[in-house]
Amino acid sequence: MAEIILIQTHTGSFDEMSTRMPESLLAVASVPVSKGYDVRIVDQRTSANFEREIADAVGPETVVFGLTAITGPQVRFALEVTTFLKKVFPHIPVCWGGVHATLLPEQTAVHPLVDYVVVGDGELVFCELFERLRDRQNIHDLRGVVYKTREGQVKSNAGFVETLELARTGSVKYVRRNGSVDVIRDLDSLPPTPYHLIDFDAYEVFHASDGLKSATLNTSRGCPFRCKFCSDPVINEGAWRGLSARHLLEKVDFLYRQYNVRRIYFQDDYFPGSKKRFIDILRGLAEYGGELKWATLGIRADTICKLNEDELCLLEKSGCFSLDVGIESGNQRVIEFINKAESLDEMRQANRMLAELDILVKYTLIVGFPGESEDEIMDTVRFAAELERDNPNAYCLVFNFLPIVGTPFYDEAVAAGFHAPTSLEEWGYMDFENWMRRFKCWHSPKMARKLEAISLASYFHNKNVFHKFSGSLLLRLSFRLYHPLARWRFKNQKFGFFVEAALKDWVLGIKYLLRRILKALR
Repeated sequence: MAEIILIQTHTGSFDEMSTRMPESLLAVASVPVSKGYDVRIVDQRTSANFEREIADAVGPETVVFGLTAITGPQVRFALEVTTFLKKVFPHIPVCWGGVHATLLPEQTAVHPLVDYVVVGDGELVFCELFERLRDRQNIHDLRGVVYKTREGQVKSNAGFVETLELARTGSVKYVRRNGSVDVIRDLDSLPPTPYHLIDFDAYEVFHASDGLKSATLNTSRGCPFRCKFCSDPVINEGAWRGLSARHLLEKVDFLYRQYNVRRIYFQDDYFPGSKKRFIDILRGLAEYGGELKWATLGIRADTICKLNEDELCLLEKSGCFSLDVGIESGNQRVIEFINKAESLDEMRQANRMLAELDILVKYTLIVGFPGESEDEIMDTVRFAAELERDNPNAYCLVFNFLPIVGTPFYDEAVAAGFHAPTSLEEWGYMDFENWMRRFKCWHSPKMARKLEAISLASYFHNKNVFHKFSGSLLLRLSFRLYHPLARWRFKNQKFGFFVEAALKDWVLGIKYLLRRILKALR
């Protein structure tokens, strides 16, 4: 029986590629665990009987459920789980946090199934919310919490109050803003990550035949750059905050010795931080003599360009085996338009430098920005082919632009004709792959279909992508069947007659049906 139950839901199609550790929930759990409170994490992705596991964790002492969600399919899964919680345990309040709740706290809080929303960094706020609910204290002065009042309002101690017509309509009459909760700037001061709350063996970040354990690790929050399409400056108030190199290396060593972890994925938006921090980290990782391998989600081409020959050797010696580099566009005007603060020449230089190393490089690109022409979109496809040609260890994934609330491009998208979702349910369909099918936007149906074809083909056109699918029989089979056509599309830049869209929908439908059947059988 637990006082706090934190729930990780399915996330969507990415569940097929790997099962990453619930980093955000582990972070939220760290403060109450350090105070001796009984916390349980239940992960829908790894649980043999998810609803039974929740029921077994609930007792008379249970005070609150906590869920996290990113905009898109995870919102739908979180709503399904919250519906179950309210049906079976109506007396226990449900608190939402995470990216979507932080971007749209009032719209989330007004939903009849949601009792509280925590905005931004949740460790300290959520723990105090739990303590006040447990002790039946008022939360009217607790900053960072949004909730409905008896007067039919949504009250936000993050700094704004919305008077609503009715909770069922979600129609806003009045908004007042007067401040926000502070972000946590000293990450070293946070308590240790409570890894004992999860089953380490249930998570497989990298699928490897050698059976070596892998783990994710968040070492920073935010990004010092200001790309106009990115939610990071909105969520983190433009601040980059990172663990010190010493503290980071202590966490790595704990995972290495306590859990026998041999591969780590640094899941940061911008991993390096300062160059000194980055080099200190590389030197510390190099001391494992190749027994510990690592990869990272967040690094830029201009960061690679600033490394000298010795530092490049250190990058490889440190155990780096894979890097994700955000390129975003293959057109210089678009690069400047989105405020990327890099040049195509820097990206080419970084690619040539990385081609000399035994490191797999994933380049991520985006197409379909407001104001981007079809020729500029195809420049991105051509640039992807160029990067792969110049570096045999590289592969490029192309995503469709997604309007994110609070970003400069969101307003431009709305001005260009985007009809934004108006409810939590609708936001559950805002994903990279399919949002243009459901919501009106500035692209013609033909162009939207072409963008979808470019994105889907990018996942299957390069043999280097196959390692991401190695953990799923369905994806492995899909790759082998679709790879020849996807490779032809990218090589010849032919994205018309997108017949495979129906096949993709059919496969996803079968997967969803199987999940429902398995749930019923349990």
